[in-house]
Amino acid sequence: MNNNIRLGYAGDSGRFHWLQLILAASILWLSVAARASDKQPNPTPFPTQAIAFTPTSTETPAPNSTVNDNGGQVFNVKTYGALGDGSTDDTAAIRSAITAASETGGVVLFPPGVFVLPSLLTCRSLNNVSFQGSGKSTTILKSAIPVSFPPRNGGPTMLGFFNCANFSIRDITFDNNNIVTALRSSMVSVSGSTNFTFSNCAFINAKHFILSIQSSSRFWVKDNYFNCTELDGKVFTGAIMLFDNVSKTGDGQIVNNEIIGAQSGGRGVDIVWSHNRITNFGYGAGIFSGHDGVGFGTHNWTITGNSITGGQPARDANGFYPKGIEVYAPGTKIIGNTCSNNSGSGIVFGGRNSTVANNSCFDNGLPDNQAVGIAACYVPPHIDPSNSTITGNTCRNIRGGFQHYGFSDAGVRIATSGLQFSGNDFSGNRLGEMKRISPGKGRRR
Repeated sequence: MNNNIRLGYAGDSGRFHWLQLILAASILWLSVAARASDKQPNPTPFPTQAIAFTPTSTETPAPNSTVNDNGGQVFNVKTYGALGDGSTDDTAAIRSAITAASETGGVVLFPPGVFVLPSLLTCRSLNNVSFQGSGKSTTILKSAIPVSFPPRNGGPTMLGFFNCANFSIRDITFDNNNIVTALRSSMVSVSGSTNFTFSNCAFINAKHFILSIQSSSRFWVKDNYFNCTELDGKVFTGAIMLFDNVSKTGDGQIVNNEIIGAQSGGRGVDIVWSHNRITNFGYGAGIFSGHDGVGFGTHNWTITGNSITGGQPARDANGFYPKGIEVYAPGTKIIGNTCSNNSGSGIVFGGRNSTVANNSCFDNGLPDNQAVGIAACYVPPHIDPSNSTITGNTCRNIRGGFQHYGFSDAGVRIATSGLQFSGNDFSGNRLGEMKRISPGKGRRR
């Protein structure tokens, strides 16, 4: 078992808060995270409303039950006995369809309906199989798992893939039904697998983790909707979670997803986060990463074109306020993102040779928590933003916000080296443009 040690960037106060979060044996170190905070009491959270999934008008219907199921490459779950009536246990029938498809490869077809799952669907060594719904507004897999169900920590409650390859899941809604199991769990989990896609799906009414990807490679998560209804920051929630508990996780593309109520991130190599919209989360940061010194490595992330807003103004389980982006992977490119109205800082980074460019960070922070637009964080030996470029960013208050500085590395009490600045607009913050620690005041590496 590894201990997950959270490192808290404390803004202008110049202190670090250390808190061990001990996870169960199957989850290794998830993230090293900086949390801009102060000593003020927790303010009243932003008012929130219940959020229901509404299909978009541009959704294209997928193949439906009119597809000819003649024993060939299409395996209609209703042919194998599933009813999809919203009350009957369809687990055994769906398992039969999956088993049949696994022998030859093909499409497991879910026509319109609500398919109830009181038990876990497990796919092992599955190859060349697609799970195809009729559209996320019409095909719904609904959990009826008992609250006493004991998955391994981080394990799945609805659908699990283990050592699978060349598969896809499209046009299906997974409804967790607001069920809280005995241990921290995920709705869908992929482990030890390669070359897979989740697209145009919805994951709703989640309480802990939604989609966990562990020790896997060559994956695409795109055009999906994620909704976590657990907004209490004291509960560790995550929409798209990356782990490397057995081997490296890498070569992942996470693109154009809408994520409400949960953070996303973890550990991996060559991971792309592009044009995702993340809102209203209470724990951690909208997108976060660990550092390169634990597990099988975390480096070369590209985080571009994302919008991250509404990190809740209440302390999370580690005592810190949620931020927009918090990434410690070396060689990271953080480009063209918008981080606004989060209770913590907009962007915190701590990987060598990173590029932070053309981002907009505005109106982040609370009156006294001394959040900033962009913060560079240094904690030896693995968190080190040296030799990084900060260029073309705009960090300011535009609607009466509480950002104290546009940029700061002062919270670490160590002078970072090799930071290159050009073309930034750090004006319009409460206390100034930049808060730097000088070599004469801080310990020089």
